Order: sequence, then C-alpha cells, then structure tokens
Amino acid sequence: MTSTASGLLSDLVLVRMHGRAEDYLRAREHERLALLATCRNEATVPDLAERIVARTIYAQAASRSAPLRELVQNALDASPRGARIEIRLSEDGREILVSDQGPGMTRTELLEDLLVPFRSAKEGEPATIGEHGIGFFSALEIAPCVEVVSLTRAGAHRLRVEPYGEGPPYRDFTWSIGPVTRRGWYGMRGATGTTVRLMLATPTTRATLAADLATVVGLVDPAEARVYLNGLLVNTARSRLRRVATAPVGRLPGGRIVGDLTLYVGRGEGIEPQLTVLQKGLTVSARMDPFLGSELGLHRDLARAITTAGYGIVVELPLGVPLNKGRSAVAANASAAVETALTAAFERFMLGDALYDRELLRAVDHRMSSVLDRLIAAAMLGDPIPPVVTPPPPEGAARTPTVAAPEEVVRFASGLLDAPLFVLITYDDELTPTRVPSTLRQLIDAHRCGLLRPQDGRAPIPGRLHLPLDEPLAQALWRRLAVSSPQTVVLDPPSRPAPIPVSRTSRDVLLSRAGHLGGTRTVAGAMVLLEKIDAAISQSADLATSPVWIHQDLYGPDEMAHTDGSGISVNLASARVRALIASALASDDWAALSALVDLMLHEKAHVSLASFIPRAQAEHGTSFYRRKEWLRRRLLYAIELGIVADPMRWLVVVRRGLDMDAGGLVLPTTEALASALVEPLAGSAVAA
Repeated sequence: MTSTASGLLSDLVLVRMHGRAEDYLRAREHERLALLATCRNEATVPDLAERIVARTIYAQAASRSAPLRELVQNALDASPRGARIEIRLSEDGREILVSDQGPGMTRTELLEDLLVPFRSAKEGEPATIGEHGIGFFSALEIAPCVEVVSLTRAGAHRLRVEPYGEGPPYRDFTWSIGPVTRRGWYGMRGATGTTVRLMLATPTTRATLAADLATVVGLVDPAEARVYLNGLLVNTARSRLRRVATAPVGRLPGGRIVGDLTLYVGRGEGIEPQLTVLQKGLTVSARMDPFLGSELGLHRDLARAITTAGYGIVVELPLGVPLNKGRSAVAANASAAVETALTAAFERFMLGDALYDRELLRAVDHRMSSVLDRLIAAAMLGDPIPPVVTPPPPEGAARTPTVAAPEEVVRFASGLLDAPLFVLITYDDELTPTRVPSTLRQLIDAHRCGLLRPQDGRAPIPGRLHLPLDEPLAQALWRRLAVSSPQTVVLDPPSRPAPIPVSRTSRDVLLSRAGHLGGTRTVAGAMVLLEKIDAAISQSADLATSPVWIHQDLYGPDEMAHTDGSGISVNLASARVRALIASALASDDWAALSALVDLMLHEKAHVSLASFIPRAQAEHGTSFYRRKEWLRRRLLYAIELGIVADPMRWLVVVRRGLDMDAGGLVLPTTEALASALVEPLAGSAVAA
C-alpha cells in the first residue's frame, strides 16, 4: 500500500455499504477499481452513494454556526478536561483553523472514523456526544475545501477534502491522505493534537465569527475547556449562571436511564433572555417560550416574567439524551421525557428558590405579582385550589379529569399556594414581636377569620396576625384583600384613603403647580430618567421618542404604567413604582433600574404596535412579546456598541438636586400631589 492515497467520498460510502471498506483502503489502485466495479454491479440504485454524500453534507446543518459547533464539539470530546481549544481566523477572513490538544488520529481513524459517514469512534463513549458520524461532513457546506492535520505520538497525517465537479452544491468530493512531518503541522504546540482548516466559500469577519461562536460555545464551562478566538477567551458567560434545580430525565424507550437535567438562571453579557438548551455546554436549541401547550399556562407566565426582566433560563441536558442528526433539537423519542424533567425542575426552582430571591423579585415583581394575583383572586372567590394530597394513580390507571385545570397545573398552583412566601408578625401581651413564615392559603384563611391586619405603623394588637407591607407580593396581596368580595370581613380599613385620581401630567406642569412640595424634584428627576430610557430605546430601534407623563390611580392601583399609543404615563400611586424610583435614584440599585427599563420596554412595545397590530395581539399576544424582545435586543446591542449610554451612568446626573433628608430620598405623598395638581383645576372650573 502506498503512503499517499486518494479517491472519491462516494466510493468510500459505496464500499462501506457493501462491507468492504477495509479491503478497499488496503488495496492497490487496480484492485480498488475492480472492487468498485463489483460493488456497483451489486447495487440496486446505481447513484445511491452519491445521494448519501449530498444529503449528508447539505441537509443536516440547521444554521451557519452548526458546523462550527460540530468542530468545537469534536475538539471538546478529544481534549482532556480544562484543555485549550484554539480557533483562528486568517487576516483575509477566508480560513478558519480549529485546533485541540487531544491524542490525535491515526491514518486509519482519519479514513474510517472521520471520513466515512455513519461511522463514529465515539459510539459507546459515555463522556462524548457524537454518535452519528456525520458531524464533520457539515463543514463542507460552508467550506468545500477542508484540510485535517492530526499528530499522534506515532506520527502525523494530512487529510484533504476538495469538491469534485460543478457546484455548489457539489455532487461529490475527492479525498487524499498522506504523511506529514511535525514541522508541517500548524496546530498548537504540544505532543499530540488535531487541527481542522476550513477554506471558506464566502469570507467572514472576526466579529461575525465571534458572534457565531458565542452563540454555540459561549456557555461552555471553562473548567471543561477554554475556547479562544485569535487569543481571546470566548466562553466567559458561564460564571453569570446560577444553578437552581435538577430533575431526573427518567427512562427513555428501551429502559435506558440517562441522568439528571440541570436548570440554571442568570443574566448579563452572553446570556440571552430565553430558554437555552445545552449539552456539555454547547447550545442545542433556544426558544422564547420555555413551556408550550395550554396545560402549562401558569408555568409559561412565570417563565415569561423572568425572561422579560432580562434573565436567561438555561437547561443542561445529561450526555445520555440523544439529539437529532443536526444536533439542533432533542431526538423525538426523548423529547417527552426531557419536557417532563424541565417542568419538574422549573417547579422546584419556583417553589424552592425564585419566590424567595428578593433580587430576582425586585426585577420582575410587576410581572410576578400579576401572575400570583390570579391565585389570590381564585382563593378570595371562595374556591381556592385544593391541596393535592392524594397519591398518584397506579400505573396504567385512567386519570380523573378536572374541570378547572389539568392535574399538572392544579398540583403546581397548589404548591404556590402552600409555599411560605410571606412573613407574619404576632405580638404577645407585652407587644413582643414574633415572625412566623406563612403561606398564601394561611393568610387568606386568617383574613376570612378576621385575624389579619396590615403592619402599617399603627399600634399592634395582641392576638392578631400582622402582615408587613414592605414586599411587592405582600402589597399586592393586601390590595386584593382590601377590595375583596363584600362578605369578606375587613377589620381595619387602609391607613390612608384611596389616592385621588390625577390625570396625565407633564414634567413642566408638575414643576409649575407642585414645585413647592417636598419631593417634587425627585419625581421630576425620575421623569427625566424615564425620558432618557425612552430616548435610548427609541434611538436603538429607529423609533420616535414618546412623551412621558405621570398620573395617579387612573387605571387601578395595580397599574404601573399605561399608554394610549401616543405617550407613556407612569402611575405614581403605585407602591411598586415609588419603591423602584427610590431604590434606583437613592442607592444605584441596578435591579430596580432594570425593572424601570423593563417597564419602559413594555410600554414602548405597546406604542410601537398600536398603529398596525390588532388590539388583542398588541396587548399581550405573540406579536407583542416578539416586539418587546426585539426592542430589548436592540437596546442592549446599542449600549454594547456605545451608540447609547448605559442607563446606570445617568443616575449620577439625575440625582443632582433631588430632595433628600435624614431618611433618604423624599417623594411627595399621593394626597399632596393630588391637592396640588387637581384642586387648582377645580378652582379654575368654578371661576369660569
């Protein structure tokens, strides 16, 4: 056998189909021709091998970044834990090199495992992903000419693949392999390793390649491998993720157990506000709605509250979960088990972590409270969701359907009702306080018995249960209890009367009519901040700016902001709005500022859709959430490029001249604002 060999890819496939690949590779030139002729005579479809090559190359990559994922995955599987994987782009953007520090591949492995479709050396390896043997071929779609140089301890070989015939798409490819000296190896310095050189059909830029790599390998744990592009570390986002829950995937068809699915949550650079599915840190798929189907509506609303606040939900699949051939989705026979595990992990996260994470809640409270408000409303109507204490039915037994909701939703909603989300304070005869964790169900029962009252500064009463109103969820609960059905006994009226409605008011009118009030300058400063946020969103999305107003209680106490399509008005009677303004301006609270940005993105999405989208979809339909996510991405991209300033930088300027006292930032009371803004108008009407 000669040291250098060559041929067509379709010939390799043909002899592989007939079980004669080893004989073909060992044979001499004239023997190969005879062997190929025999295989073609035996084939029922003469051009089947050529069809397989074409479909393998051109029908498996789901995106431009998929071939890069395959190459990095191969390097990751070959390299020892924590090794360096180097990716380099040539100056002219026409060549990409991917190098690893693995053991390298021998001549036989290059030809039989790498180059022959549907054959993989990873079969049965528990720590690797690939098993289809077609990943390498996807590179030929973006780089019709590919060169592989692999160095083992015994020697080095170069494999070159080039197009054959007219194209693209090309009907076939040629291959050639031969020995190479260590001096001819252009990979990283080391005893062994493999370098794949892609000669691209279309040149690319470093920024484009960096974006593609960040999408597919940005969340790889650096402890597993460090991926570099021209010397800069690519996978830097993993440190911004927090592990929050796990759940077993269960048994796949055939009884195979694959391990636990792991759920992470985080936000920041490199973490998209969506559900991202990973395997070994490499991106498999992404979707905006983590949960599909009407039976998981409550899960979807809670997840959407988290992602619309800028958080990403990341799922790490165990290695045993099979993927489709393009590795862009979970294989069909495992998808049901993975979705069940994802639902279970998300429920554990919500009940055991998210509802106690004050930093997370402060960023999403205006969404989370509205979701939990549905549970409160159901309980207040006298038909609370019953606790699920019955054992599950025997396997194979028919489930009893429910009228209100599917069994899974009833169970999850019951868990939310029975989670200790609140803290009550009780007092003994000497007024010594005791803090008691309580569930939503317990609070509603206490309210029905006339034992619950707010902790609002008045003298405590022994024997009563006092609810502190310093948390958004507690404020939402008490507002719901205070306006509950007439048969519900409310022992103590709110300490303050309901705010007098105030129409939308501009900053100039606010300062001219209420400038004498303490805290008015704080409100004006907050309006400046909101105007700057709106201007940044508008500039990044090529939209016109919107006027920003304030109002009080025009659309209900739970309304944080409102738009009629022409401008954005913020409800200053909302306790949540006041708390976010105070936290952002007084202490540079980034979570509070992020919530204000999210609030403006929410209303700006309404404004941008108001003129051409039906009202039902513009309110909270699919079009609305896609629009809002598009606005968020444009804003983050503009901030990253320096087109608009980071909102955190505006706080120092806006804070100048605000009303402060020993207790911190001063905001005017809603009563004082109403007197200043409404009474002059009433007096003018009487005089007229």
